[in-house]
Amino acid sequence: MKKDNVLLVEPNFPYPNKSKQGANEIHKNFVPISLLKFGAMHKNRGDQVKLVRGKKTLEEIGFKPNRILVTSLFTYWSKYVWDVIEYYRKTFPESEIWMGGIYATLHSETDKFKELKKRFNIKVHRGVNEEAEKFLPDYTLIPKVEYHATHMMRGCIRRCSFCGTWKIEPKLMHKDVKCISEEILRAGKTKIIFYDNNLLANPNISEILKELPKLKINGKRLSFESQSGIDGRLLEAKPELGPLLKKAGFQNIRIAWDNLIDDRDSIKRQIDILSKAGYALKDTSVFMIYNFDIPYEIMLKKVKNCEKWGVQIIDCRYRPLDLDFDNYNPHLRKGQPAGSFYIHKQSGWTDKKIRDFRITVRQHNIAIRYAKDKKIGYQNEMEKWSAIHNTYKFFSLGSPPQMSSINKNKNIHKKIILLNKLKNYYLRNKLKKPDFKNLKKKEINHKTDFLLKKYDLVN
Repeated sequence: MKKDNVLLVEPNFPYPNKSKQGANEIHKNFVPISLLKFGAMHKNRGDQVKLVRGKKTLEEIGFKPNRILVTSLFTYWSKYVWDVIEYYRKTFPESEIWMGGIYATLHSETDKFKELKKRFNIKVHRGVNEEAEKFLPDYTLIPKVEYHATHMMRGCIRRCSFCGTWKIEPKLMHKDVKCISEEILRAGKTKIIFYDNNLLANPNISEILKELPKLKINGKRLSFESQSGIDGRLLEAKPELGPLLKKAGFQNIRIAWDNLIDDRDSIKRQIDILSKAGYALKDTSVFMIYNFDIPYEIMLKKVKNCEKWGVQIIDCRYRPLDLDFDNYNPHLRKGQPAGSFYIHKQSGWTDKKIRDFRITVRQHNIAIRYAKDKKIGYQNEMEKWSAIHNTYKFFSLGSPPQMSSINKNKNIHKKIILLNKLKNYYLRNKLKKPDFKNLKKKEINHKTDFLLKKYDLVN
């Protein structure tokens, strides 16, 4: 039987800058898990497999592919998908090209999609590929991934109008305790991120959560995270799940407040369950969808409630599922070009209200992280300290001095400037960051000076 040369392609999606440290293809929210599973499936067949990001030449690929699999992500990033498809169709005119993923599933029946599909002569797979789903992701294709990405279940019991999960994964599929435990041990990674859209809806969730803390890799306990958070309504119905999540080792816990302000009592009960389970309030986050049905003024009231409760907010800008573009630029401070992105005008949203809401949430989160314990509100100085804190965290230096101390001490101020210069160089050149943990003050200064000279960063 003839073997295939299979090229797996992740388009050059505009991932957030924070994911670009050490190559943004491993950003935990967007690792191409489906491509990694297809890679494992094809290698199992004896095929030659290569995973690339964006456009690569024949020399960079190393072989001439006869089958090219392109993933698609959000519908509004469609231009990046068609861009690589056009390139590979011209580069390898005889190759069979397939597109799968979210955009392919939700838009394959639209006139625009059909026209482009015909123009570039491609095939489309909709939804989950059940054969590939049986395989572990092949992490040798992206060696830098330090965690295992998986699902406890596919599909969702909800039918939220803004979400496409129930259309993409209409069939509910659940893993049991034995299945998920054996998979985690086979993957051999101590960090596990579940990509489930409704993790707690798995009917086996209690048994799974009781088993997870017993699992160890090389004698080490495991840590877990649910990328899409947890369904607080299910948590409220079964509050015993809170302590089970905590004992299992779930981190970065998140719930969602998608609906009206009238749900505030329910949201507060969910937060209380998590707090009693041992989750710190300032480390608990609430997803909020904005630029949607709830007006700006009501969204501000929801923020005020989160301020009172002491929890952070993850703001999610709404874009309709039938939208195939989004040119929103978060760095523009005076508004976006007309028509460049979706504005939900039916509920009174405007460009300015969207911008102001994002600013409000950012200031809220900074205040929760750094000032809530001191019983003070947001101050401009906190923005500076937050940036400095990120620099210290980059070098594993712990927490920096307070701004009052930094402003008074020229040596500390100079040190921060040099560390920032060094950090930016490492990020820009995608280098493995240095670890200053456990170094004494003189050793840190010496190593910083050495690296600045090494990379010719001394003025």
